[in-house]
Amino acid sequence: MSVYSGKPVTLQRPISEIYAKVSDLGQYKSMVESIPEEHRDKIAGVEFRDDCVKMDAPGVGELAFKIIERVPEKKVVLNAEGCPIPLKLMLDLVATGDTSTSITPRIDIQIPAMLKPFIGNKIQQAADQFGQVFTSLFA
Repeated sequence: MSVYSGKPVTLQRPISEIYAKVSDLGQYKSMVESIPEEHRDKIAGVEFRDDCVKMDAPGVGELAFKIIERVPEKKVVLNAEGCPIPLKLMLDLVATGDTSTSITPRIDIQIPAMLKPFIGNKIQQAADQFGQVFTSLFA
């Protein structure tokens, strides 16, 4: 397995609030429903449930990320189901003050050594972008 750590992002919210948001995916369903109709096509095929997010992935089919581990106010781990290679997304949380939290996203993926030079930098970019998603969600 190879682990790609994204750039840590600091959010100006207490760790309890951040953990509550990232450990319960079901609450994002109402957020998706509130997106104006003209913008919903950008996230077509994405479905949120309490412990899972499902999406249509080009070339792969239906892909689901299911929460398999929760460590209160420290970590959330999601496992990819339906993915042709073993893949986990991890979020490490650290309180950086009473009202700020650092999130470090990590991607744990099993790719053959000969493919690392070709796709390793793309996976690193994905890990970095994963952190930026949270910046925009909590802005």
